[in-house]
Amino acid sequence: MKKTLIQNALVYDGTGARPFPSDVLIEGTKIAKVAYHIPVQEDYEVVDAAGKALAPGFINTHSHMELEIIRDPSLHQVIDQGITTEVLGQDGSSVAPLTDDLVQELADNMAPLAGTIPGPYTWRSYADYMKTVEEQKPAARFVGLVGHGTIRMNVMGNDNRKPTAEELQRMKDLLAKCMEEGAKGMSLGLIYPPGSFADTDELVEMAKVVAKYDGLIMVHMRSEKDKLLESVAEMNTVVEKSGVRLQISHHKALGPRNWGKVQQSLEAIYAMRDKGFDVTIDQYPWTAACTGLKVCVPQWAYDGGEQGFQARLKDPEQYAKILKETQDEIQARGGAACIMIASVATQEYAWMAGEKMDTISEKLGMEVGQAVLHILQHEGPEVIAIYFSISEDDVIYVMKSDIHCVCTDGIVGAHPHPRAYASFPRFLGHYVRDLQVMPLEEAIRHITSEPARRLRLWDRGLIREGLDADLVLFDPDTINNANSYIDPTIPPVGIRRVWVLGETKVCND
Repeated sequence: MKKTLIQNALVYDGTGARPFPSDVLIEGTKIAKVAYHIPVQEDYEVVDAAGKALAPGFINTHSHMELEIIRDPSLHQVIDQGITTEVLGQDGSSVAPLTDDLVQELADNMAPLAGTIPGPYTWRSYADYMKTVEEQKPAARFVGLVGHGTIRMNVMGNDNRKPTAEELQRMKDLLAKCMEEGAKGMSLGLIYPPGSFADTDELVEMAKVVAKYDGLIMVHMRSEKDKLLESVAEMNTVVEKSGVRLQISHHKALGPRNWGKVQQSLEAIYAMRDKGFDVTIDQYPWTAACTGLKVCVPQWAYDGGEQGFQARLKDPEQYAKILKETQDEIQARGGAACIMIASVATQEYAWMAGEKMDTISEKLGMEVGQAVLHILQHEGPEVIAIYFSISEDDVIYVMKSDIHCVCTDGIVGAHPHPRAYASFPRFLGHYVRDLQVMPLEEAIRHITSEPARRLRLWDRGLIREGLDADLVLFDPDTINNANSYIDPTIPPVGIRRVWVLGETKVCND
């Protein structure tokens, strides 16, 4: 059994308590001993941690790595920033469960969030997918949610309508099966078809199933723009009627005209907590969002999925209606200069990656709304964009909340958002150390024990004897992101070592 002795560390144990000097002994996959001094034995690998901080492994509560694990299980963009556990299956879009008939349609739905893989999806059940991932031996650990949109597709396809009583029961039964197979909860993507086609009553009924298993719902709400407060109110209704535990994903207010609304939205969330409900939030520490370009298009246009959308673009009357609503959405997000294309599907349009929509539309000789629809018609659903639409003051306000934790919401593409590569070091460096938004020990709690509590991961999240040896050794004076929106894939600085189940995954001595 391998034994590693970490000497002279300043231990941030994950509770939020003040750090303390200590040695930590790893034996196999577990933390064997935590003590001020542990005598060295000849079979120990010794790591001198003098001047460094030792924390539990970071837990990323919102990830889109479900296909990246298959493409490249080394997961450098994950492990290099100290993340030891990823939560997959976000925004209502998990890659499982599925049927033979659903493979291509689900792959189209997943493309804007998780990209593609060279071959077909070989799994069918939720358990099949989790086993497939385990077989890749990924560098980081993973847990998953089942997507409400994916379940809806299994039962109703991409239809924009209410389920029948029989369809709703089938959806609930399928959700229960996935929970039995290990899902930690359900994700909602209420801006992404077909999940966006669900009404509140449907969400309540699905949430009751999750609550039965003490699972967690993570939600991309219907609106993070003009109807942010109404969207929080809807989710509070779901919580109150179902009793489910809820986490609001990447909480923010998009577009300058909505900046500041996060103060009111957090008041509404705390009001629910005062009633005894477990409602929390997460956030990526950046002022730009990232998702598919298709979110600029009205959701009704995707009734029937990608094929339905492409058909509507060829109908002049339907096209005109889609164009008007697309133009309005672009303005709500701050205009063409605030939207940057991150990746496209074809080599022909590869020149667009890293360019903003004002430049692209000019080169195409089109008005910006027309250019967006042209790109989606030409490239399909895989186009990813970065939206510079968030206030720094709002980021800090949300971050200071004691119910906040950090996520990457990382989507990997030709020109990805830098959050996929350095969100956790940026949080600890730029915001915690440089801007002093909170003490470092509290910041560590936000990214270790608190997300572990929400996900019921009782084997990690703290530095305690007997728990799993998921650990991060970092330099608190230098940790930070080194990347940018222009150069997003540069690794972070200040991470010295990362252990996952006692195995060294990063060594930057």
